[in-house]
Amino acid sequence: MRKLSAQKVSVRMNISYNDVMKDLPFGQLYELFIAVGWSDGGELSDNMKAGFIKPWIHSTLVVSAWDGDRLVGAVRVLSDTIFRSVIYDLLVAPEYQGNGIGSELVRRCLERFPGSGWLVCTEGETPYFYKKLGFTGMKETDTVLGIPCKYFANSTE
Repeated sequence: MRKLSAQKVSVRMNISYNDVMKDLPFGQLYELFIAVGWSDGGELSDNMKAGFIKPWIHSTLVVSAWDGDRLVGAVRVLSDTIFRSVIYDLLVAPEYQGNGIGSELVRRCLERFPGSGWLVCTEGETPYFYKKLGFTGMKETDTVLGIPCKYFANSTE
């Protein structure tokens, strides 16, 4: 797989959003993972290919951003729709970043479950992005624990 060009696209783009389709096109979604650096573009095992789209299909909400028939952004949410909602896998193609697409994807999620408490696990520079959208740090007494996914358990990152 190739890494997509990071050349910026004009702000005058005509982006459409879809919050119905969860079965996003595998090839385009995988290219998006490569473009944002979440995959090295190496060959996926048959097991990974078969399971790659399942988390999206089984999510409570998937919102995707399209420039014509090209997938340029997506986010998925797991939620009980009342008390807790968790954002996973917010991706925007690098050449489309900085144009409000990520913010719009998150805004549409928050709008769908407006009374819910929201969580997102993030690192690096991205907490700033979420704080601009109203997210705040957890209380010092809160602890987030986890068990790594078997597909990423051997990762050193």
